[in-house]
Amino acid sequence: MDCEGQNRTDGGPGQVDWEGLARELLDSGRGMRRGRGVRPKDMEMRGEANALHVLHHYPKGVTPTALARDCQVSSARIAKTINQLEGRGLVRREASPSDRRSVIVHLTDEGEREVQRRFERVNSYVEGVLRELGEDDARELVRLVGRLARIMEGRAECGSPASGERDGADEAR
Repeated sequence: MDCEGQNRTDGGPGQVDWEGLARELLDSGRGMRRGRGVRPKDMEMRGEANALHVLHHYPKGVTPTALARDCQVSSARIAKTINQLEGRGLVRREASPSDRRSVIVHLTDEGEREVQRRFERVNSYVEGVLRELGEDDARELVRLVGRLARIMEGRAECGSPASGERDGADEAR
């Protein structure tokens, strides 16, 4: 990513109300959140669902510490989540082959089937939303979201301030 061009603007000063567009985009996002009750519970990526999703991407298993980091939760929270998932037969713990004091958490076959069921339900829901948009708008949305993801990844790589962070100028006021 070329970090030099990350603050590039199109057009001259006053031509585009970028702040207004940003507010409009954020307002649209809040509108989508209001529709939460309509979408399947499987789309929530917190707690057990998040842990299952992360574990799916570690076919050889992962330590509870790494799982907590990837789920962005505390070690106490992930311990409780692992216990719940283990009680439902969705994960298993094994001693680490390299360090017997450590454990590795794996999805069980039933856990993998649960992840696949969730993926299928989420995909079906999103497919329905895209069908309502129509082919042209759906393709444009997918293109724009992909582009947005690449821009945000690039900004993260360049160390751009995260949302709400400033360069320190506001603290001087």
